[in-house]
Amino acid sequence: MFVKKWAMLGLVAAMGASAMAQSDQENKKDEGRGRTYLGVKGGLYLPTNGEIRDIFGSSIVVFGLSVDDITRQADKWRLTADFDFITGKKDGNKFFAAPVTASIGKIFGNRGDNTRPYVRFGAGGAYYDYSITRPGTGERFSTKRFGASADAEVGVIIGERFRVSAKYQWLSKADDFDFSGFQIVATYQIVKF
Repeated sequence: MFVKKWAMLGLVAAMGASAMAQSDQENKKDEGRGRTYLGVKGGLYLPTNGEIRDIFGSSIVVFGLSVDDITRQADKWRLTADFDFITGKKDGNKFFAAPVTASIGKIFGNRGDNTRPYVRFGAGGAYYDYSITRPGTGERFSTKRFGASADAEVGVIIGERFRVSAKYQWLSKADDFDFSGFQIVATYQIVKF
């Protein structure tokens, strides 16, 4: 499992290097115009709750979709949307959470810069599907339900199509399980519209 996680991060880094070269050419063509992208993302989810770490390990795979205009003018707050899929499975326990958030974000720097930092804050809902045996009591919890979510994210946009970020994802408790945690994610913008 450890090797798979590092292989995933290596693949993401290679995609980033390729994206930087491609985005330099696209930036010259589209200078002065913003673009909205549908991006795919992948990375690691690091639960902050000790009980969840004991059950699923210190890192869980996360992937998702992002709708954003990362080429937009700096110093203006804009709306974005994120769809995350967090999934873990270990020793007969399984967990799936799908937080959907609407965020407001701000990019710093100039449009032509190769790297630009950003921040964003979001809120929304989440869908949970889990079957977990609580270690202390042996009691089994299986449920499918909806809850609330919120997040705060900082990151760096590299070129026009690639970004890396760290995000704290708050998820409302379910059956007294706290699924909140940090995400370390790379996003590649694949479809421009």
